[in-house]
Amino acid sequence: MKKIVALLAVAVLAAACLPKLPDLPEVPTLGKAELPVATDTEKMWYTSDYDGKPVLIVFMGSWCPWCKKTMPAISALHKKYGTQVEIVGAFADGTPGPVRDAVTEHGFTPTALYGAGELIEELGVSGFPHTILFDKKHRAIKIWEGYRPDMEEVVSVEIDKLVK
Repeated sequence: MKKIVALLAVAVLAAACLPKLPDLPEVPTLGKAELPVATDTEKMWYTSDYDGKPVLIVFMGSWCPWCKKTMPAISALHKKYGTQVEIVGAFADGTPGPVRDAVTEHGFTPTALYGAGELIEELGVSGFPHTILFDKKHRAIKIWEGYRPDMEEVVSVEIDKLVK
């Protein structure tokens, strides 16, 4: 019995001397967000309406030239996957007018949301465009920062993994 106690004491002391492993990064989740839709009528978009469905959110600003370059790729993804994945543009703009103008000018077909500042902060978005793909449980599984000329192709690969 004394040997077991001594071994346990040595094990506890040895464990105390080991370096602490870093915490695993927390996986961002979409949570229960709600944002206004950039339409002429008052309408809200709720994440809870898409429980059990993957969500692709592209965070943008109506003034951002790189966001405007991203819009055709996101519209193509919307056309291809719109029934299987909820695809939206979440704009940092505080009013709907500039968002409506930008999406009309660039033929952006997914739902355009505005007033996304709080969600941008919660998810740690640091620049635009910032694209996050959430799985069916609304856990972030892939994040793309900035403009990519191959956006449609690289996002399609990840969406195909979720829906096939």
